[in-house]
Amino acid sequence: MPLIYYRCFGYPDSNAGFPNKWLAIASLLMALGIMLAVGCRKTDETIAKDNLKIGMLIPLSGAAASAGESAQAGATLAIRDVSEYLNSTGSGLEIEFTIKDTGSDPETALQQLEELDGQGVRFIIGPYSSADAAASLDYADQQGVILLSPSSVASSLAIADDNLFRLVPSDGNQAEAMAALFSHDGIETVIPVVRDDVWGEGLIQDVTPLLEQQGKTVLNSIQYEPSNVNSADIAAQVAASISQALQQSPAAQVAVYLLSFGEGASILSAAAQEPDCALVRWYGSSAFANNANLLEDPAAAQFALQQGLRCPSFAPDPAAMDSWEPIEQQLASQLGRAPEVFALTSYDAVWLMTQAYRDCASPSNPQSFRAALGQAAKYHYGITGRTAFDEAGDRKYAFFEFWGLSQDNGGFEWESFGHYDNSSGQLDIN
Repeated sequence: MPLIYYRCFGYPDSNAGFPNKWLAIASLLMALGIMLAVGCRKTDETIAKDNLKIGMLIPLSGAAASAGESAQAGATLAIRDVSEYLNSTGSGLEIEFTIKDTGSDPETALQQLEELDGQGVRFIIGPYSSADAAASLDYADQQGVILLSPSSVASSLAIADDNLFRLVPSDGNQAEAMAALFSHDGIETVIPVVRDDVWGEGLIQDVTPLLEQQGKTVLNSIQYEPSNVNSADIAAQVAASISQALQQSPAAQVAVYLLSFGEGASILSAAAQEPDCALVRWYGSSAFANNANLLEDPAAAQFALQQGLRCPSFAPDPAAMDSWEPIEQQLASQLGRAPEVFALTSYDAVWLMTQAYRDCASPSNPQSFRAALGQAAKYHYGITGRTAFDEAGDRKYAFFEFWGLSQDNGGFEWESFGHYDNSSGQLDIN
């Protein structure tokens, strides 16, 4: 049983490890008092022989399969740990966990959600992507299904009072992190290569005004259809845009900004065949950080290393390292690589969903459960840190880590190269 459960309530000092015993007890009593006041606390008798059905909608195939594999590993580990905790306390609550593969396809995500709902599964971890979440949200709102996504970030889904909650901050925060990195690296002209979906379009819309406010130039996006990726054609368009940009700016001030899922590896591999693509730096996004596809494509990996590719990713709170690092190491050993951060947010999602279910007197009532989930998140301190939501039901506190490739024993691996704290605006590059 992980120690993390005892950090569910109260915020530890950012310079300290675990809160002391009395602070934890006081925080717990305060939280319980609040929940009793709103009528959202089950008694032990109420939860006796209870069954909590949790579903998970993640891509185990398709362009986002790497992240789906990580999320599945994190959630499955959490189910084991939560179940061990419940058994150790004599709780009658049992968890039934069902995973559905969305295939990295929004229509499939909706179909799988409908299937889970038909099986009586009303509490869902996922969907993974913003496109999947957008396709599923109307159904979830209409049918009273609760969605807790460990990874959806599109700003267009930052909607108050809906049934979608997100354990990652919306993309406005990632845009700030990227703007800070571009400024640090002296980039003045950006060539976006954008996955044509709700996430890709939303992210470039978030980033562009920030860069333009800094006096930078954002060229017209090179968009591609996710279901029909012609990497050679994309690379040729990028090369042409680079040639155009270099007529106005030195190469050191020009960069390609790739907003992709796992298909980014094939785009980089094709770019390696275009000489002009090697004249400038390349950057990626959160959906590509720690992606396994890149490690499995030597040509793409070598090009990414050569061009100094950097990808931001939501990062767990550094103050919570004692909690998330052992879990991350365990999952890395299981996966044979560093997991995407969504493995850790998926782990937290299981604990948080279970906590909200236990706290809510009427979990079958969507409004009651939404209130219980928001209240539980407010006091929960998971392995990724504070999980409190903002007014839209998205993670309130944001940290980002910048990832790139390094070589190890003839192979490639993802390595952290820096951090960005949205609350302070501080950028630290290793």
